[in-house]
Amino acid sequence: MARIPEAVLSGVDYPFIDRRYPLAELAMIEVPGSLRDLLIVQAEKIGWIIRDEPVELRFVSEQFRGATFLIGWPHGHAMHMLALSQFRRGSAKNNSGQDL
Repeated sequence: MARIPEAVLSGVDYPFIDRRYPLAELAMIEVPGSLRDLLIVQAEKIGWIIRDEPVELRFVSEQFRGATFLIGWPHGHAMHMLALSQFRRGSAKNNSGQDL
């Protein structure tokens, strides 16, 4: 499997749905299938999701009114997003083998 590029994030607070949180409260998780499909549809309306780069995707839907997600979609890997740490399952490792 190809290595996941390590994205460099700048800023203090990051989006998750309709709020912004400090990075310490967030974790990178694999995007659930139904949300992934919605994000792809929304991204197609504005262009596309840039692969291998963190992208803030903003949209309005029936389920999410004014939602923003920070998405990462490395080539050869599943789409991931920053979400509240409570949604993280398992123990992912970065390219150096450290827990994320």
